[in-house]
Amino acid sequence: MVSAFDKTFKLGVLLSFIDWFTFNVVFLLYSLYIGLNTSNEFFVDILISNIAYFIALQIVTIRQAQPAKVLSNTSRTSAIFIVLYAAILGMAGYSVPGFYYSVVITLIVFLATSIERLLLRTYIKHKRSVGRNRVNTIILGTGQMEQKIADVMTNVWNGYNLLGYFIKTDADSMDNKATDEKVPYLGEEYDIIPFVEKNHVDELYIGVMPDKLKEYKALMRLCENNMIRTYYVPTISYGEFRNAKVKEFGDIYVMSQYSEPLKELRNRIKKRVFDVIVSLLFICTLFPIIFIIVAIISKITMPGPLFFKQKRTGYDGKDFVFYKFRSMKVNKDSDKVQAVKDDPRVTKWGLFMRHTNIDELPQFINVLKGNMSIVGPRPHMLAHTDYYSQLISDYMIRHYVKPGITGWAQTHGERGETKTVYDMKRRVEKDIWYIEHWSFWLDIQIILKTVSDAIHGDDKAY
Repeated sequence: MVSAFDKTFKLGVLLSFIDWFTFNVVFLLYSLYIGLNTSNEFFVDILISNIAYFIALQIVTIRQAQPAKVLSNTSRTSAIFIVLYAAILGMAGYSVPGFYYSVVITLIVFLATSIERLLLRTYIKHKRSVGRNRVNTIILGTGQMEQKIADVMTNVWNGYNLLGYFIKTDADSMDNKATDEKVPYLGEEYDIIPFVEKNHVDELYIGVMPDKLKEYKALMRLCENNMIRTYYVPTISYGEFRNAKVKEFGDIYVMSQYSEPLKELRNRIKKRVFDVIVSLLFICTLFPIIFIIVAIISKITMPGPLFFKQKRTGYDGKDFVFYKFRSMKVNKDSDKVQAVKDDPRVTKWGLFMRHTNIDELPQFINVLKGNMSIVGPRPHMLAHTDYYSQLISDYMIRHYVKPGITGWAQTHGERGETKTVYDMKRRVEKDIWYIEHWSFWLDIQIILKTVSDAIHGDDKAY
């Protein structure tokens, strides 16, 4: 089943594409109207206009918000666009548009994008009114701030499906039991765990903390294992926060337990575009040569299939088929037992591939398919996911992003065999650190470190 977050992401990609398409159609028609006849002049104009518009969107994002904000943000983006467009033209040595041209093209871009956005807003509101593209949520608490949360969620436009609320087990909460009759009452705090186990929930908003720490930790563990995002309404004064991030929610703010830069649409697009471009370049250039060499040597040194395929745990806890060049003799324990130092299953050629990371290169196919990224937490065997998720409370958090060919943990001492639960816990901590601190340049840093390790060898690559 596609998660609510994936549906929201795909909708965001669609909206971004429609924005770009609308802008280019308008600009193309206007350029033709004013008589840009030569192919070179026309190409340069379109190229520079797209660069300027992209930069403008990074400064002021046209959010699909209330109509007044759509118009305000669109007007600011249009103004920034024309200033950047003129500046880039000037730096490139082309004639800068005059005042009349600037005013007209700014107004046209503003009007076209505003109309497009308002029409899309109407379409999305209709789509959400019939129950599509919505996030299932529950609330613990019935105070004033929780009521504001409920008001946002019960507005169909915002894309939430509020399943109901739970109350804290005390007299004051019972008095507020009927705070909002539109929102279903689901029970008291100790009813949350059974409810989550039986129903599909995407997000939990906590306004009051459970009385017992043990029950609270059990609830957090259940949410993490079921990929349920947790947010804290800021009236509480204690909680297990990490690199917490404040999120604007209507006219109030909530705080997430984990910071996730890759929940932002523009960050996910950057990462995906980079993954696709690099993977295509590699697969279309170096990979065929490497494939032929590996295939010849592998067939000579060890019988059996060239590729090793295995189900691993991926994004949002879903399984996928993972590819490697086979480095071990065919054995019945490959889905359960990690490679260890001096592992008799690993051939000499296989050991060389492991030391140089050659065995990992087929995973660029996984990247193109979309179930992996070049950089991210390394995907684990299903047996290890089942085992460690029961022993390490925040283990499943590492699946908030796509797994990677390489990762922060692997380039910082956590590659190879995990002999103890503590070893795995250290790896998970580094994986979560990566999720919370992701940036495009951090990915570049990890890739360069991986290349350096492949050249110099890694003692833990066995």
